[in-house]
Amino acid sequence: MRKFPYLLGHAEIAFLYGVERQTSQLWKTRGVLGEPDAVISGNPYWLLPTVLGLSEDGSREVDAQRLKEYKARIAGGYQVDDPAELPDVVGLKEIPWIFGKKYMDVYQWRVRKTFAPEDAVVSGSPLWLLETVLADAEDRKRATVQEGIDRIRAGEREQIKPRGRKPSAEPKPTPPPLPEARTFMPGEHTAEDVAAFAAELLEAGFSLTVRPKR
Repeated sequence: MRKFPYLLGHAEIAFLYGVERQTSQLWKTRGVLGEPDAVISGNPYWLLPTVLGLSEDGSREVDAQRLKEYKARIAGGYQVDDPAELPDVVGLKEIPWIFGKKYMDVYQWRVRKTFAPEDAVVSGSPLWLLETVLADAEDRKRATVQEGIDRIRAGEREQIKPRGRKPSAEPKPTPPPLPEARTFMPGEHTAEDVAAFAAELLEAGFSLTVRPKR
């Protein structure tokens, strides 16, 4: 059995501390949880010592039973203390680099069960040791691309995509200024005056709200 490092995503962090996943994400946003120790296929992961360090100030506590359950989920799991000591771990976004294939090609291999089972599933995402993928390729006589392997061994990974809408390349046009408000008084104006002003606004593309006053 291959050894696999204890890596945790937001789901595992939330599980250990008995909080919602959104809380773990909020810790990251507020700087309580530092930058990820690894980013694989666009997903952030932290080492176990990093996660356990969140309890050092006494404001939160890891549930011992949950920690035991988490470790039991990682077959051949072991602790890594320094990100520099992590083995080469890849996800579905990096595996196509190894074979010079598209993402859907690798996806179909998994569907047809003609690809090595993942070494671990962390926060819902399958992860493999690079050595697992290369050994499987050799067994199945699949050709690999050395350039892709070198990229992975050099530490390159698919990075986290920024959330939110992509900014438009062209600035939005400045909207026309709103017309000045007008007040229509009984005895001074007629219904036709009000209707004419309303028609003017609607034709110009403005919405109209009528609020009577005494």
